[in-house]
Amino acid sequence: MEKGTFAQAAQVAAVICPYVHYVHARLKQNGASALLSLTRSMVEQGVPLQQIVVNDRVDVALLTLVGAVQLPANGLPVADVKSLLPKGTRCGVSVHSLKEAQTAERVGADYVLYGHIYETHCKPGIVPRGLAQLEHICRLSNIPVIALGGIQPHHIPELYRAGASGIAVMSGIWEAESPVAAALEYRRMADLVVHNL
Repeated sequence: MEKGTFAQAAQVAAVICPYVHYVHARLKQNGASALLSLTRSMVEQGVPLQQIVVNDRVDVALLTLVGAVQLPANGLPVADVKSLLPKGTRCGVSVHSLKEAQTAERVGADYVLYGHIYETHCKPGIVPRGLAQLEHICRLSNIPVIALGGIQPHHIPELYRAGASGIAVMSGIWEAESPVAAALEYRRMADLVVHNL
């Protein structure tokens, strides 16, 4: 991703941030310096630090003092990461099974991201984990479970009924013709469901 593209991504993050709780800074194919540039661009564009989640790179999270760091299931130990993070910085773990979710909870994760729930072009050829497994994990977890993967606004009611504490969306917003309109629709549906629970 070129530096100009960071600025564009940061601009989108800035305009959607009033309608979402967090924006993930995630560049799986790039190194730490690229992720640092993206995160700093987000801050320059007005995204509040507390709304930024840095994916995997604890060093970048520490340099920027963002609100949370998201670890992969096979990433650094949660306890070690939390010992370095400033008080109040959240630490989540991406999980793909009940066992991984239980391990993340046991070692002190603040929440887990679980997926993918629905079919998504981000995971071609990989069978979705579905609602039944999501519900099972939510029932047996004492920390928030955030659902992700192929989520459209009309899925939100069934995800919350299954016990999800929230949703995470990538292509549904970032690939939309209007990311702001998409973020607003996700937020509208989530607020509607939460108020009717």
